[in-house]
Amino acid sequence: MRVRTVVGRGARLGVTIGGWPAGIVGTLCLVAAFVFLAGGHDGTAWTLTSAGGLAVLGFMAVGVTVGTATGLALALAPRGLLTRPPLRGLLAALTAGLPVAALSVAALTGDGYTLASYPPSIHFLTWSATLTIALVAAARSGEIAGYGTGH
Repeated sequence: MRVRTVVGRGARLGVTIGGWPAGIVGTLCLVAAFVFLAGGHDGTAWTLTSAGGLAVLGFMAVGVTVGTATGLALALAPRGLLTRPPLRGLLAALTAGLPVAALSVAALTGDGYTLASYPPSIHFLTWSATLTIALVAAARSGEIAGYGTGH
């Protein structure tokens, strides 16, 4: 039962991780679709609505997967590691951050592009988002593992 509880808490973290970007991108796509629809560009509005829906589903899927993996890693970690907050936070940060970083690199280097093909602003946004996800997972690791306040 303990593994299921910890993994469930990790999945809830994943909903938070995926919910923020999904909400932002979904809202932006819907606003842009409304602007194009008001301007008489029905095809573009439909494309933006579809893209927004797919982006929301993708962000939520990645978020829940990352959160569930973090919960599973914390559930299977030795008790000695979980009682030390810095080590527990490091495990959660690595479990949540590394897959997102790998996915970001894979997305940026597809179709023959290299990381040098993109402007610095893309790198800043990508790596700041990855770092934010890792830091949120580290900060919430005690709650996920059951060693935080209220457990």
